[in-house]
Amino acid sequence: MKDLYGADCRKYEYIKVKAMSVCGRYGYSEIYTPMLEYSEVFQRSIGDETDVVSKEMYTFVDRGHESITLRPEGTAGVIRAAVTESLVQALPVRLMYCGEMFRYDRPQKGRYRQFRQFGCEHIGEKSPYIDAMVIAMASEILNAIGVFDFTVLVNSLGDEETLEAYTKAVVKYFSRHEKSLSPESQVRLTKNPLRILDSKDRHDIEICSMAPIISDYFTKEARSYFGKVMELLDAYGLRYEVDNFLVRGLDYYTHTAFEFKPTTGEFRESIGGGGRYDKLVAMFGGPDISGIGFAFGVERLMMLLSNEHFDTTTKTVAVIPVSNSENDYAFSLFRELHSVGVAAEFIHSGNMSKKMKAADKLGCELALIIGDEERSSDTVSVKFMNATESAIKSRTINAVSTVQFVKNALGGHKS
Repeated sequence: MKDLYGADCRKYEYIKVKAMSVCGRYGYSEIYTPMLEYSEVFQRSIGDETDVVSKEMYTFVDRGHESITLRPEGTAGVIRAAVTESLVQALPVRLMYCGEMFRYDRPQKGRYRQFRQFGCEHIGEKSPYIDAMVIAMASEILNAIGVFDFTVLVNSLGDEETLEAYTKAVVKYFSRHEKSLSPESQVRLTKNPLRILDSKDRHDIEICSMAPIISDYFTKEARSYFGKVMELLDAYGLRYEVDNFLVRGLDYYTHTAFEFKPTTGEFRESIGGGGRYDKLVAMFGGPDISGIGFAFGVERLMMLLSNEHFDTTTKTVAVIPVSNSENDYAFSLFRELHSVGVAAEFIHSGNMSKKMKAADKLGCELALIIGDEERSSDTVSVKFMNATESAIKSRTINAVSTVQFVKNALGGHKS
């Protein structure tokens, strides 16, 4: 688990604000769901045989003898809330969220056991137009935060008839290679064979490369639906690739599935993805309606952003009395600066050498020095902490013009 501070906090807020701004234009509103849910919320929706449920969830029994789980993803909780809060009475429902998720996963670059996701759910409309719009909106979020070099991997899991036929073909194929599969995939073969396609085991991946592809088992309706989605993505001008083995890691997906991957830089793993779900709302006791959603891993997005634009701190002024007799006078100037929105530090401990070193360590742009001479002449001595030319390193100004002078100086208009 990772602490966020400094530039990382600024990146996080930047991503969140940009993403919510984009989704707000598409009519999405915020929702905050609890980080703790009854375990069955995730077990039923995500699927017992997925890695998330079988190996990665933080689950415990509380004092009321209920099985409780820290949310490993956002969709299940949002759909549960949409049903229990009767939001699905007025369709469509468009919700966005940003918050902490928890998975007991193997730590690696960009992956933490407590992490943050930004996601959206569009509930109550089933149409290739909605699918394409949601994928385009997710792409627009990446563009808005400054990520342009990525591709969208897309696939379709088809309808129920497609999945039934494809599952039989997959079982037949993997049964011929059962002894070569990893122990986990051998278990999946009998319980949830499509999960083998999501295996990260090196030998499993090699076997999967020759497995049947789902598009060979599309019904006419499934083929037409996915074809329209791709046609609309072309109309958007989005760069995408069809990945025949993209099934995503969760059981609730049907029809369109998609994933985003960077195409430049060191990090080339998935930064987010999602898909359509037909049965999830009904699973929580809601109407028999479809939905589609996606989520981005915020920490992974943060890795794609340069620190250059996020390492800057607020320009700060140090107000420094030379001796204790000037403390009250200097403190009144400090308060005046804060009252007009100027970030200031009041440094009054130690000798002048220590005070100036403290101002430098705090990264202050200016030091406003007030001694007995300045107080008696109603002036302030100004030292430009980062100046290189001796002519602009320091000057004396009238006390009454200090606030305006500081504003001009911090704004780059030194006079």
